[in-house]
Amino acid sequence: MPDKILTYISLEDDQRMKIKEIAPAYDIVESISEVKDNAEIKAVLGWNEKEMTELIDDTNNRLQWIQLTSAGVDYVDLNKLEKQGVTLTSASGIHENAIAESIMGMILNYTRKIGYSLIQQRQKNWSPTENLMVTNQKTMLIVGAGSIGKQTGKVAQAFGMKTIGVNRSGEMVDYMNELVTQNQLLDVLPKADFIVNILPLTDETKNLFDLEKFKQMKSSAVFVNVGRGESVVTEDLLLALNKQFIAYAALDVVDEEPLPENHPIFEREDVLLTPHIAGKFEGYNAAVFPIFIENLRQFKEGNTPEINKVDYEAGY
Repeated sequence: MPDKILTYISLEDDQRMKIKEIAPAYDIVESISEVKDNAEIKAVLGWNEKEMTELIDDTNNRLQWIQLTSAGVDYVDLNKLEKQGVTLTSASGIHENAIAESIMGMILNYTRKIGYSLIQQRQKNWSPTENLMVTNQKTMLIVGAGSIGKQTGKVAQAFGMKTIGVNRSGEMVDYMNELVTQNQLLDVLPKADFIVNILPLTDETKNLFDLEKFKQMKSSAVFVNVGRGESVVTEDLLLALNKQFIAYAALDVVDEEPLPENHPIFEREDVLLTPHIAGKFEGYNAAVFPIFIENLRQFKEGNTPEINKVDYEAGY
């Protein structure tokens, strides 16, 4: 039987033709139920928790490569894939504009009181507020100065903000006025008006933002999380808001998704919650496809796909 490429995203006809052009010996399937033997599946595009767990746990699998459609990889058992010698590649690099715009939307919702105005509109109130701010001359701390962080810095600077980036190396990144390492985070937190977390979830970043970090922030600071929910201790964040260590939080990710209906975040006026949509945009799968295709070329030639190859030791 021919080897298979398993896809969990719907492919257009021209995309299927492109795959067959590059890898004519491979059949395309959309579920492991379509194969007689899991060993036929050599590559996967996308992810399905139930089926992929079954496939990876099958000791007879001959899986060689998985192309995810997400930038984050924390939902995947990296240790198991590494032991099996499976190459994992992500969709990192396609989310910059969407997430940067979401970040600014969250911030403007607070500074320009857009959410407040919407509430007043629904209540049929003409109720101007004087508590308005501008972002010009403010400082944004971007924790995770990768490709998304760079685009966020570009947009922030266009709004007249100073940008401070945080990354592992401390090497300078475009659109950052200043850059520090993660070990210097406590030193720069007091400088920021807006703290934006874009970090992936790793052993180093889990529960990174705790009460100690929130206490170092300005009492007027806005904390934005578009990274991973588990990098923030939610109870500490809520305590920081209650104690007025910070002024506001905007969260696209939380440590329990979806949040239960009785979660206190839903009742708070000092928290903006969006349901993990910051990286979504029209034509998302079409944006992933060129990454997959270029990696497929390498895979077909017997080489390891290198675009966005996940470093198992680093965890991203």
